[in-house]
Amino acid sequence: MEGGVQSHRLVAWAKRVFFLFAVPALFLALGVALGPPVYHFLSQREAIQAWIRQFGPWSPLVSIFLNVLQVLLAPVPGQVIGVVNGYLYGVAEGTFYSWVGVQLGSALAMGMARLWGRPLVRRWLEAFGGEERAFVWLERWDALARRRGPLVFLIVFLLPFLPDDLACFAVGLSPLPLGPMWFLAGIGRLPGLLVASWVGANAERPPIWLWSALIAGGFLFGWAYNRWRDRVDMALLRILRL
Repeated sequence: MEGGVQSHRLVAWAKRVFFLFAVPALFLALGVALGPPVYHFLSQREAIQAWIRQFGPWSPLVSIFLNVLQVLLAPVPGQVIGVVNGYLYGVAEGTFYSWVGVQLGSALAMGMARLWGRPLVRRWLEAFGGEERAFVWLERWDALARRRGPLVFLIVFLLPFLPDDLACFAVGLSPLPLGPMWFLAGIGRLPGLLVASWVGANAERPPIWLWSALIAGGFLFGWAYNRWRDRVDMALLRILRL
């Protein structure tokens, strides 16, 4: 019996070791494969900008619309859209388009939660994370809003990797005034949008090897965060409650 338990533990340990080495190796291979074509594509900035300009005023509207969707439904990470805006329009204009879209999405999220209340937010959370996760999130956000008020939301909007889109729905559920909180969201998110646009505006400068490393690291980070997202988010929220 004891030998069987030890054998099972050894197999489980071997699987973990293989898993820890295989996943980074896979993403490293993806980075090496995708780095050169990405570098080649980004080096054609003027051609890409000329192609975008032929759509006239519609191209910024598409960017703004994607940022609105990112807040409400999170189909695309907001940082990715910010980097693309910086690449296409430069730091100032790219930041502006990202900020307008994010603020429109934030206003809609806050207003929808205030108008339709807890059932809407619960269904939205259940669609993305399941019933248990929705219950935990709502309980924690209620406690944060009661104990910390606007300060905790400012921190959430300022710091990366915190669920700032969810915070907009939480604001709508709280008794906090929507106008000042919407303004606070705009101030808190602005530095991150500015950095994303700056990265995009300078996207063609890094060499091929660095782009390969960035792509591999991005894949690895995205996979790790998605795998342990609940633990990371809950840990950060616990810190905010201190």
